[in-house]
Amino acid sequence: MPQVLTSLTVDWTPGTFYRTVMSDLSDLKDVYYDVLAFFSPTGIKSLFKNFPDFQQNNTRIAVFGPTTQKEALDHGLRVDIMAPAPGTPSMTMALEKYIAEANKAK
Repeated sequence: MPQVLTSLTVDWTPGTFYRTVMSDLSDLKDVYYDVLAFFSPTGIKSLFKNFPDFQQNNTRIAVFGPTTQKEALDHGLRVDIMAPAPGTPSMTMALEKYIAEANKAK
């Protein structure tokens, strides 16, 4: 398509489009994780759509960005790991720092 538009001298600009959708995760009902990491508010919404009775208990919640953090807090979750933050600009770095600090405490 780009070649055709260019050959017709059409003034056009390529664009990237995406849509975030919630997956059906109900088959993971009895699976428990140490850490759940969320990169968008939609991830938090998906958690509660799939598991309306979700209880955080000892599961650590990691979030990326202030809007994801707000969604987590609005759903009554305790945010244990936040990125980006000073010294941890990525989720990977935030998780590494959290794990290192947790292992020191033992």
